[in-house]
Amino acid sequence: MSTQIVPNDELLLQQLLTQSNDSTPIIGLSEELKGRLQREIKVALENVGEEVDLEFARTVFEEMLRVFDRLALIELNLQKLDTLMENLSILDVLQFELRYLIDFIEARIKVPEAFSPRLHEVLDGISYGISHDVKRIFERELTSDIRHQSTPVVYGKIMHAHGLLANCFQQSFITLAQVLNPKIDPLSVFDDFEVRLRQSLILCNDLALLIRVVKTAQTENSATALKDLVEQAIKFRDGSMHYLMYRDWRGYEKLALALITAIESDLDHRDLLHQFGTYLEVVYGHVKLRAVFKDMFPSSNSPAEDVAEVN
Repeated sequence: MSTQIVPNDELLLQQLLTQSNDSTPIIGLSEELKGRLQREIKVALENVGEEVDLEFARTVFEEMLRVFDRLALIELNLQKLDTLMENLSILDVLQFELRYLIDFIEARIKVPEAFSPRLHEVLDGISYGISHDVKRIFERELTSDIRHQSTPVVYGKIMHAHGLLANCFQQSFITLAQVLNPKIDPLSVFDDFEVRLRQSLILCNDLALLIRVVKTAQTENSATALKDLVEQAIKFRDGSMHYLMYRDWRGYEKLALALITAIESDLDHRDLLHQFGTYLEVVYGHVKLRAVFKDMFPSSNSPAEDVAEVN
């Protein structure tokens, strides 16, 4: 059963987005937060069973804390325009550390039997999510000529990179901690309810828009409608997709790429369009189930139980 996006949903989303703060807060690693993360790590590691290498889990968590420390320093520097070059140097170091972490995780998950299926899936998702953002940031945005660009451009790109990495690693930390300690309250770890609420509202709004564009393309099947669909699918991939759980990134990218390729190659795209639309509706339903939306949406619009599988 697919989730229908009814007018009441869209009206509610617009009202909530209007009420929400337009600014995008940047979360730094305060001593309080650092202590909270260390306590959560301690509890998670105490729950590690024989199927998990304790030192491996400890190392992954320690590397995540290192990333949060780097991001906190970048956040502090963003308040001073004369430290932009210093921030770029920090990001250079961070890139090296992130690639090490990716290699470290991928080397271990090459042996599936080393972990439980659930933990293997989580680690694979973490590796994919970090790799995705590393490529986007360091191969597409913070390229070699960044130091020769204007101050506003450099500032904007650093802030964007910070936001992407902060979101990615917060999600990675919570997901890994939840596997080891199912009792953890994900909303209390980073104490960022308002930020998560706004991100989820933006995600719901953009998913609803993309679903409407898909339905228009299915109904009209005109060159204009298909062009709009391609543009919106790419825009979502480069924007709000990062507010999805990273386990859904791969599915979205695979379906979107197949559909865009079929459209641009003037191939039969009807089945792909239907599959893409169904996938989006199910993901939309799952987003509405997030804890930050508790009691906000009518219970009658219940989503399907499982996200569509992409083979």
